[in-house]
Amino acid sequence: MAEIVFTLLWAGVVIAVNRALDDVTWAQYLALFVLAGIYAFTVDKVPGSRDKSAQEGPEA
Repeated sequence: MAEIVFTLLWAGVVIAVNRALDDVTWAQYLALFVLAGIYAFTVDKVPGSRDKSAQEGPEA
């Protein structure tokens, strides 16, 4: 659940930055690239359901 909330909040950040840089296309691309990288590294640290299933291991 925390991952979903984090993703929705991050989408809001991306939309806000995109609107702020509306007239500068190259800055939009650069900001999106940087924000996507930050998201990729941060979403792994958010506790969520993936952590539980990874720790349980395969069922025999």
